[in-house]
Amino acid sequence: MFKTSILRRALVVSPNKVRLLTTRHLATQAIKTSNSNGQEEPLRRIFDDIDYWNKANEKNYAFTNAKGKLLSNIGLNGVQQLETGLFRNPYLTSPEGLRKFSRKSLTQAYELLDIMKSDETPQGLQNYILKLDQLSDTLCRVIDLCEFIRSSHPDPQFVDAAQDCHEEMFEFMNVLNTDVRLCDKLRSVLNDPEIMSKLSLEELKVGKILLEDFEKSGIYMNPEIREQFIALSQEISIVGQEFINNTDFVRANYIKVDCETIDKSGINQLILSQLSKDIKGKYYKIPTHGYIGYSVLRACPDEGVRKQLWTAMHNCLDRQITRLDQLVKLRAVLAFLMGKKSYAEYQLEGKMAKTPEEVKDFINSLIKVTKPRARQELEFISGLKLTHMGLPAVRDSNSDTLDFVRPWDRDFYHTIYSIQKRHESPLDDQQISLYFTLGNVMQGLSDLFYQIYGIRLEPVIAQKGETWSPEVRRLNVVSDEEGVIGVVYCDLFERAGKTTNPSHFTVCCSRQIYPGENDLSTIQVGTNKDGTSFQLPIISLVCNFASSVVSFGNSLCLLHISEIETLFHEMGHAMHSMLGRTRLQNLSGTRCATDFVELPSILMEHFAKDIRVLKKMGKHCITGETVPEVLLKNYLQDSQFMQYCETFSQAKMAMLDQRLHGKEIIAEMNTLDVVALYQSLEKEFKILADDQSTWCGRFGHLFGYGATYYSYLFDRAIASKVWESLFQDDPFSRTGGQNFKEHVLKWGGAKDPWKCIADVLGQPELSQGGAEAMQFIGRSKEL
Repeated sequence: MFKTSILRRALVVSPNKVRLLTTRHLATQAIKTSNSNGQEEPLRRIFDDIDYWNKANEKNYAFTNAKGKLLSNIGLNGVQQLETGLFRNPYLTSPEGLRKFSRKSLTQAYELLDIMKSDETPQGLQNYILKLDQLSDTLCRVIDLCEFIRSSHPDPQFVDAAQDCHEEMFEFMNVLNTDVRLCDKLRSVLNDPEIMSKLSLEELKVGKILLEDFEKSGIYMNPEIREQFIALSQEISIVGQEFINNTDFVRANYIKVDCETIDKSGINQLILSQLSKDIKGKYYKIPTHGYIGYSVLRACPDEGVRKQLWTAMHNCLDRQITRLDQLVKLRAVLAFLMGKKSYAEYQLEGKMAKTPEEVKDFINSLIKVTKPRARQELEFISGLKLTHMGLPAVRDSNSDTLDFVRPWDRDFYHTIYSIQKRHESPLDDQQISLYFTLGNVMQGLSDLFYQIYGIRLEPVIAQKGETWSPEVRRLNVVSDEEGVIGVVYCDLFERAGKTTNPSHFTVCCSRQIYPGENDLSTIQVGTNKDGTSFQLPIISLVCNFASSVVSFGNSLCLLHISEIETLFHEMGHAMHSMLGRTRLQNLSGTRCATDFVELPSILMEHFAKDIRVLKKMGKHCITGETVPEVLLKNYLQDSQFMQYCETFSQAKMAMLDQRLHGKEIIAEMNTLDVVALYQSLEKEFKILADDQSTWCGRFGHLFGYGATYYSYLFDRAIASKVWESLFQDDPFSRTGGQNFKEHVLKWGGAKDPWKCIADVLGQPELSQGGAEAMQFIGRSKEL
């Protein structure tokens, strides 16, 4: 997202809370039950047993009077709990309440500003950075909350209110970014040895970070330039949000193919029966999205039809290309305004990879290593294609495999490969998913976290109004040593109108309770071991998992291995927020360098693909039997099909991101053609090259990760190193978990990420980063 602000933000983060609740009070609301063996299993049951879930929630509400008015809300501990708002913030009971909360926060921000600007006492100067952090938190609690609401809330009125509040707060934030008095005072504090000697390391770190952010906003440029910066930042935010909101839409909802072509293609009759025809019955209408369209792509032997369908599936609306064009140009102008050669140069300040040149070197080195392996994978596909087309096994020497195998071939020939493979070793994706109910996987996650970190997930009955949908489950994150350390709201089931991609939102980060902070009504509060209070981190995990009927009408949510990886990934972000408990919110959890923030989540993907972890949580939904190891081995081997092509594809996307934010954009402003740039890059690097579609307009990460998309590959390489070092021998290693927790997770953004990597890997030579360190990471055995 944006790091040009006084708000140090990572990914998707945000705040808010409600009435003061002590750790003890939170813990006593946990759902308790036992199975026939006397073992507590509420976590599994709240996801797998809908009757149990409904009954548990029913107990939390008292009777209503004749008019249907709620008399009281009685928790399982017998304590009366009044109706509340979202995340227990009493303001958030309605869209207008959100606006009131935003106005209240804005008033608090102005009051803080007055104090900060007027207090010149020694104590006031010593507390200045702390006040800046508090100001940042006040704004984050609205901006990040609104980001979550406008992405995931089912009520359009709430979404509209969130958009309005976000725009107002974001504009105010940019004004603060260009406030010379605030910057001058911060600079004087950081240049005063006496004051600095009394500041904590965290305060010094936050002060330096915020000063860099001020300077990144052109703080000392003339007022006209500063006004342009604010206007550009605001416009980028609006255009970018419109861009990301429209990435799911294709240009056409279906393609038309004449019936004769389809009928002669030999496509599966079951698939054929699901296709509709036009009024005259001359053409089949093949959907460009959803199950039927992808079924045709996987099953149609006619390459011409596959090409037409694949291209339509990846084409975006013309208006979306216009948005991308606007976004790229606006960012280039902003960077030029700030005296930078490119937006990439502007963005990469403060990142692990410090310059666009280092990023491109990393991507190119990865491409150099990966391309030969990807070519080998395509040689295999080429062989299947030649056989299928009845062509000689050896092609003309001038014919290149990379030109012969195209993107629309991949799924079709993967299907042929899988069919051949299953004749040797029968494999059924649905059979595997029977062992992985959502409840089993969530319980498995909790057990894993307990073994490596000493924390567990404990289900709690949400108060009335606390969640945005009845399907949302509240989980407290509980530490053996410290009690409740955070809250995760799980919105994991699909429902009508829900379109959000799998996402992690930090609705509120962890931080200390500020001195003199008396109104705790809008936050949830925990207690440290030393008795001090802190703001509980509040996380929302949003997925779209479907339920299936498994027996006698019973419905369960069964997960494929890929969905387990998704859940583990997002929960990795959540644990970073839970365990990255710094005193100041600017350094908390995922508020760290963008090219470091994906490390904990990608590391969790390694656990999700480990047979030892999968066996431990894979229990058949009917018989309770453990998932057979051979089934997992075959599946994981099959899932690695064309893995190097996938890595190469990610490298191309990272390079596209760099070029769209490179120094050439300013010079080519009047002639820029983002689609031509995309297709040219595809033809340059080859490997399933797309020179047909306008997919670049559907690449949503170009907004949230502008000029930093390489972070996924970079952190994947680091995660591979960490996995090999700490968990490859034993994924349940408490020693490995404590190492990762102590050297990476607990620091949030408080410690230089290169130092974190050096410490966790036991290689001090990496601590300064630089070209050699980047090359070391790039030499990972597996990505």
